[in-house]
Amino acid sequence: MNVRLMFALFPLLFLGSPIYAQSPCSECLKAAEEELNKCLVNAISKNDKISCDESQEAHSKACSNGECKIERDESDKRANISEQQTPNQPGLTPYTPTEIEWLALTMRASLRQDASTDYPYSLDIILVDHETLLITVRYHPTVNREIMNRTIDTAREVIMSTAKNYGWDKWVKIRESVERYPPSK
Repeated sequence: MNVRLMFALFPLLFLGSPIYAQSPCSECLKAAEEELNKCLVNAISKNDKISCDESQEAHSKACSNGECKIERDESDKRANISEQQTPNQPGLTPYTPTEIEWLALTMRASLRQDASTDYPYSLDIILVDHETLLITVRYHPTVNREIMNRTIDTAREVIMSTAKNYGWDKWVKIRESVERYPPSK
């Protein structure tokens, strides 16, 4: 049964007309192009070919002023309706970060760490100005300074490596701020 059904549907699927519909504008422009091709096949002289071109231009202009204009107007109307339906919400406003903002964001996401019992220091990346990132480290008195310093060096290397991958290594600057947590009372 399934095999017979497949053989019955095969001609419809592969030999039938496409399922999607062309827009009136594209159909009009396609008809103008076909008309030009027919005209050029029958053209004998140079003036005949010029006449074909002029006729095709007139037909295309009629399409642009007719079906294509209607389509553009409908598209503009749909865009205006969707703009009116979407309230102006701050979280929906598009924003493209600057290069340094992007670097600060990605580095903070990958390098930031909070103090814990295993690592009694915190590390964060902060944007200082248009070309400088600040590695801020705060530590407890029990910290192993050697491990903490290696972590800071690694953070610096990761930032510069990422900046180099983007081609920003020539202008990115890195500073450090290392300070002890205030004693608890």
